[in-house]
Amino acid sequence: MNYENLDYNRARWNRMLLNGFWSILIITFFLECLYLLTVAGIARTTFITEYIVRPTIILLGILLSAETGIKLLRGKYQDYIMIITSAMLSAAIVYIHDTINYLLLALFLPVMVSIFYFHMRKLVFAFCVTIITLYTLYAVQPAMHAYLTAVSLTTISIMFLLFSLIAGGVLMRGRELMVNLQTSFESNRDLLVKNVWMDKLSKTDALTDLYNHITFHEFFERLIEQHDCNQVPVQLALIDIDNFKQINDTYGHRAGDAVLTRVAETIRANVNANAFVARYGGEEFAVLFTDSTFQEAYEAVESIRNHVSRLPHEQLGGRAVTVSIGIGDYARNEGKEHFFHLVDEALYEAKHTGKNKTVVPSKEAIQASQLA
Repeated sequence: MNYENLDYNRARWNRMLLNGFWSILIITFFLECLYLLTVAGIARTTFITEYIVRPTIILLGILLSAETGIKLLRGKYQDYIMIITSAMLSAAIVYIHDTINYLLLALFLPVMVSIFYFHMRKLVFAFCVTIITLYTLYAVQPAMHAYLTAVSLTTISIMFLLFSLIAGGVLMRGRELMVNLQTSFESNRDLLVKNVWMDKLSKTDALTDLYNHITFHEFFERLIEQHDCNQVPVQLALIDIDNFKQINDTYGHRAGDAVLTRVAETIRANVNANAFVARYGGEEFAVLFTDSTFQEAYEAVESIRNHVSRLPHEQLGGRAVTVSIGIGDYARNEGKEHFFHLVDEALYEAKHTGKNKTVVPSKEAIQASQLA
């Protein structure tokens, strides 16, 4: 895993850290002002100059430099700017308050900041910056010699090292968890893709990529329920390729498959997005219209019939094929089986009265089926 390129929104985190640094400036200013009210033995003018004005100017200069660096530089360099800025802030605070020895803990701020980036190289850089800052302060600030001996300085360095090692252990553990999480995510994603693919295969016809017979009936039943409950319009068209057995016998099954594919594409191209198209079986297709009037559905299947009859097939020597169609409009509480039977009878009539036509169940057929 490339941790340098982890999408952890670098700009947002650096902005949050920089806002935190600005908070340090504000808090430091107010604490000094509060301390001014209780201080004794030092002139107020001197205190304001040395512990309020000067520190504020120094910290303000550091933060403005950091803001400029963040705007000018991009990518990982922003992270190093934040680490260096935290080191400079902590060094300024320790330098100004050189008699308060517990403020040395502020020098650990760069290591704490580096943890946000979840990168071992930045942690090592932060530790080096911390040690350099500590020894630089010790060299340039004689007042620190009063409470820091060589032994105590070494002890503090070792403590910083131990804390950094602990931080490194936290990062390593986090990275291990991230690897496990990514592995689990990829496995779940692959399983999801596989399940989606298997679900698609179980619902579609491999040759035409239309829905299959089983899926058609499942959807058909739901549509009938929706119509009976909510008056959702439903029309059913059954489309059968004329003389398809003769095509297979004369030109072969490969040519027949090519014809099926082209006809399926033609059907799909001539219905709206809300129509449900399925390969019902063999050379027969079914179309359920769910957002159309009967006239619109009838015009759609007539368009399909006309397009198919003018579509040449290379596998058939440039010949076109024709289709016969039965189409009906569902009436409330008619029942799925009864409705399907009527449309199937209309298709049968189209096939046996000349083919290449669209037939609607006659009123007589509807009345006869109702009486039956």
